[in-house]
Amino acid sequence: MSAFDKVIGYENEKKELFQLCDMAKNPEKYKKLGVRPPRGVLLVGVPGIGKTLMAGALVEEIGRKSFLVRKDRPGQELVTEISNVFAEAMEAAPSVIFLDDMDKFPADSDKRNPDELVAVQSGIDLVKDADVFVVATANDIRDIPRSLCRPGRFDRIIAMGVPSLKESVEIVRHYLADKKIADDVDPESVARMMDGKSCAELESVLNEAGIYAGFDGKELIGREHIIRAVLHVIFGTEKSLGCTNEADKEVIAFHEAGHAAAALGFSPGSVGLVSVRATSRSSRGVMQHLRGDNDMRTYAKLHEKVVIDLAGKAAVEMKFGVTDVGAMRDLESAARSVQDFIIDGATAGFGLLHTAERWAISGNGQYERVSEERGAELARCFNEAKAILMRNWGFVECLAAELVKKDTLMYEEINELYDKFVKSDGGK
Repeated sequence: MSAFDKVIGYENEKKELFQLCDMAKNPEKYKKLGVRPPRGVLLVGVPGIGKTLMAGALVEEIGRKSFLVRKDRPGQELVTEISNVFAEAMEAAPSVIFLDDMDKFPADSDKRNPDELVAVQSGIDLVKDADVFVVATANDIRDIPRSLCRPGRFDRIIAMGVPSLKESVEIVRHYLADKKIADDVDPESVARMMDGKSCAELESVLNEAGIYAGFDGKELIGREHIIRAVLHVIFGTEKSLGCTNEADKEVIAFHEAGHAAAALGFSPGSVGLVSVRATSRSSRGVMQHLRGDNDMRTYAKLHEKVVIDLAGKAAVEMKFGVTDVGAMRDLESAARSVQDFIIDGATAGFGLLHTAERWAISGNGQYERVSEERGAELARCFNEAKAILMRNWGFVECLAAELVKKDTLMYEEINELYDKFVKSDGGK
């Protein structure tokens, strides 16, 4: 059994770490090839995705005497500890040093070369001729000096992302295994509601759902408990159900149904959850748009996002014949995306491509041209959103009606409605 078995998913990352383990355990076969083993590996990614667990598995799998450094003491004391650990590891070689959350070491984060990270760099240079391997984790590589990240110090830098949908399903199953779950809870549907979230967030949601069930006096954790936990923990919704004003609730239902219909128009099966429950960020509800297998930032993806952003406003105006004044966040998001592809992607021509020199010379004239192009592109995307909704208006109406009745719909309920009104001939 491998130490990596405790880490769910991340198979590509594990393969790379297995290679490092082999080099640490069998140095002679690499020396015969004239190969120098890497001196260190840095795992980088957002908090809560399991970097520490993965790094700990690597340390365990290597099987050497290990030394751990975390930020558990102030400034100069930590600098001294770092220096001492590298000296001890060199004496104990072959050994491994684990620097957990290394980007959090500096007491003064504004300092260009913090003493704590200078100590790490000096330590790696100190042990360069000894058989000492350094493993580190960090949330943001931008907080680490480039001189520390270069080959010869951290030879391998592995970026870890949030779990894929397949991995999320495995993680949900793992966390549900020791809980009493009702028959209406489907791990895949639960994972789709939390697509793009970290392992820690997945665990927190399922634990929160158990708390709700216990407080309600239930013996099993049910679908409604998990929905409430997802909405509250992930989306920051209020704990009360929906809106008190039915007219407002219907407006919000059409707004969210518009977002969902546009998302499904681009990619069927891509909506994991729709709700009319207010969030801490907005009086509107939420629509969970699932990531695709290809999560690259492309013009097509940005264009799709803008149309989906604008579809909520479009649905309300098509249904009620009034301007949807509650779509400010959607409009801001759409405008930022459009501006990105104008000034960074040159989609409106190279004359508006952003460089500091060009903008300094052109001044306000450049901004006015970008604003004009941005407005024209937003108008085109808004009309495209309306066209998608018009083709699928039966689905929009039905989805909104269901949201008014149930407050929240999950993946399988949304797909069932979509198949009925869009995929069938009767929905055309």
